[in-house]
Amino acid sequence: MAITSETIRIVEQMRQAVSSIVDSTSRSLVSAWVRAWDQIALDVVEAIGELLQIGDGAWPSRRQIQHTARVVRALDVIGATLERLADLTRTETIEAARLAAKVALDAQNPLVASQLPYGSTKALAANYKVQQPDAIDSIVRRTAEQIHARHWPLADEATERMKRELVRGVVVGDNPRTAAARMVKNLEGEFNGGLTRALNLARTETLDAHREAAEIGQEQHGDVLAGWVWMCELNSSRGRTCPSCWARHGTVHPLTEPGPIDHQQGRCSRTPKTKSWADLGFEGIDEPDDLIPDARAIFNALPEAEQVQIMGRRRLDLLKSGDVEWEDLPELRTTPEWRDSYGVRPVKDLERIAKQRRSSAA
Repeated sequence: MAITSETIRIVEQMRQAVSSIVDSTSRSLVSAWVRAWDQIALDVVEAIGELLQIGDGAWPSRRQIQHTARVVRALDVIGATLERLADLTRTETIEAARLAAKVALDAQNPLVASQLPYGSTKALAANYKVQQPDAIDSIVRRTAEQIHARHWPLADEATERMKRELVRGVVVGDNPRTAAARMVKNLEGEFNGGLTRALNLARTETLDAHREAAEIGQEQHGDVLAGWVWMCELNSSRGRTCPSCWARHGTVHPLTEPGPIDHQQGRCSRTPKTKSWADLGFEGIDEPDDLIPDARAIFNALPEAEQVQIMGRRRLDLLKSGDVEWEDLPELRTTPEWRDSYGVRPVKDLERIAKQRRSSAA
């Protein structure tokens, strides 16, 4: 049941492959959004210019705005553009989910074999009961269904926010043209709000597809596995791992438990953990030590500036004082129209826990 150096190497290789898929999809979506705004920005500027002319320097009424030809045309173009971008997001996410799922399924045999005595056939004997293409197709279908059920209509909501921004108009007393320039910037921000949502959707669904595929692959090795281990990237320099994930790292879970139920865009993974060699019938062989990285030891060895970067000053102080424990850092959350997930417990809640403990100890 030892996680070996070879296990860690495969986990890191798999993490890099999935990160490459996620990052490539993100770059593609960002590029598409930037090109789209560049194409429609002129229509937006001209529409605002016409509104300034209608009001003779003052901002027109809601009715005038909604019936101005250039505004109507600009909003139609924006709506059509966002619909196209929404379709692109769906297509890109489904393909990314397919690739990430394959990475996970391909890795399960090597991950299990890396924890068994050299030359053992037990890992190879666990042939998949479902063919890999069928498993991947099932995951891709679920991903497509999740996008439709939870995240649409992305285009309609972004367009509506831009309409509200136009109607809100110029603040009284502002120079109209200065305010109009600011409005163009605000409208671009609303337009890019669709990008923020699209990136969250693409990253989260791709990573969930990867974890679901890992779960399916591990089910086929149930006869040799004791469960799975929550693994995160213990690297402060990349700034990706939150306090909740640091605290959850290394926890062992039953094979039947889904997960890791990470927060949105979280990149934690599930690593299969075999039963002990003795339980698997390997007699007279010394099993190596488990090499699961110790999150707390790694964190404690970091310079304080990096610890603060990860935890925040107040959270770190509470942790170092002993008033809160590592187990207090994660908080299970229920998000409407999404699965349960672990996120970082707010500092104010940690302070309440610390106060209760100090009162109990007094």
